[in-house]
Amino acid sequence: MSSTTTDQAPTLVDIPADLLPLILLPPLEVLPDARARGAECVWGGEPLSTATAIDLGERETDNGHWFPRACRPCTHRAVLAARNDHPGRCEQCTDDAGICETRRALHALALGLRR
Repeated sequence: MSSTTTDQAPTLVDIPADLLPLILLPPLEVLPDARARGAECVWGGEPLSTATAIDLGERETDNGHWFPRACRPCTHRAVLAARNDHPGRCEQCTDDAGICETRRALHALALGLRR
């Protein structure tokens, strides 16, 4: 039997380190333990595995370091929010959002997460 794209695991997403700070996360202090330790999506609470989790990078906290993870749909929504929020925080976007490398990178990342 041949495999279809829906039978295959989603392609892992590698979020560039310079974009990670632009993706807003919920405060660690309010998260249930499973979300805080990466067993569940930091936003939606969906169970994660090594095959489905998207690494949201290392974040510094008052007590050390945090390594949040998320599901693909929630990460897609968060990247879209970061892309849409970016022009209000960027001088280049005020002049010409079409040539802002950061906004273009967020847009490309959002497109990659749609699959």
